[in-house]
Amino acid sequence: MVPQTVVAASAALAASFFAFGPTASADDSQPSYPGDVPGINYQAFLSAPCYQWERFVFGRGPGGEALACHWIPNQGYLGWDSPPPGTGFWVISPRLYGVQTPGSPCPGSQAAAQSPDGLPMVCMGAQGWQTGVFRSGDGGNGRFVTPPQTP
Repeated sequence: MVPQTVVAASAALAASFFAFGPTASADDSQPSYPGDVPGINYQAFLSAPCYQWERFVFGRGPGGEALACHWIPNQGYLGWDSPPPGTGFWVISPRLYGVQTPGSPCPGSQAAAQSPDGLPMVCMGAQGWQTGVFRSGDGGNGRFVTPPQTP
């Protein structure tokens, strides 16, 4: 009697998970935030590996923070294990402002966007939106912009 009761209770519990658990349907959608761009990755995690740093580079972390996939030259250190070739990493991105046209006016520093063809863009003040990424490292400190890099 006891084994039958345990089996019946287990079956009822499993059925309740299916009945009341999250469901997938055509109406379900990813969370959206102001400034989201086409191709954004909603499963990004800060410092996790990523593989698409030329076009459609933006993502959102678990808390909705804007992230960008960057390939960083010379990212291995002597004595440390190096990441596999062709691996980028999710880094913090400035606030996203959606899809913008190169040269159009922008809100000011610390702003990122995506071009109509998926390239990352940064706000360059009077120059407006320009394709490229902030360069950091020796002497860069995020002040200079370079075109998207490939390994």
